[in-house]
Amino acid sequence: MISVTLSLMLALSPATVTEIPKNFLLTERDARRHLDPHEADEHGYQISDKLTKPLELNPCVRQRAVDRDRVAARTITHWTSAPSGSSEQLVIYKSRRAAHSALTRLRAEVKRCARKDDPSAPELKIQWRTSKAKAGDEAIGMGYQTWQDGRVNQTITGIVARKGSALMIYTTDEGAYDPGRLTKNARKMAAKVCKLPGVC
Repeated sequence: MISVTLSLMLALSPATVTEIPKNFLLTERDARRHLDPHEADEHGYQISDKLTKPLELNPCVRQRAVDRDRVAARTITHWTSAPSGSSEQLVIYKSRRAAHSALTRLRAEVKRCARKDDPSAPELKIQWRTSKAKAGDEAIGMGYQTWQDGRVNQTITGIVARKGSALMIYTTDEGAYDPGRLTKNARKMAAKVCKLPGVC
């Protein structure tokens, strides 16, 4: 009787994601495409499925992930010879609560480390900022500017959104700070992750 009850409970329990399907991220097909030598000189991608990789929006310059209960992750970074860069990251957690906690922690870190300098580049001054955003169940625009000799050196724009038990992050260093232009991607992925078992 106990065995039958346990089997029934397992059958009724929602499945959970253990890995992200290949080519699931919005930029992934392009990232996996083979580049000829000329293209490879102009731009490239890196793909990582490491659970220990920190969030792409990383105000306190963490070397490893500090959020808990990750079950799957994929990070795609893109660079060009311009030079410019962008990234897409999807992290799936064991529960909605864990994903919400990760976003809450990120909100706290951007306040605590809003003016934290990068030890690897002490000549640069870094200033983070946040703004309102609408995507998924909750979202926030986030990014920073680096200053050198009183002038803006670089501007990073990002958006992080949560849908169910998933966090999705998009960043770019092109143009002025404007998270709104990344909202479309965040909303698209927020809808897409609900096709994965147990996320929404």
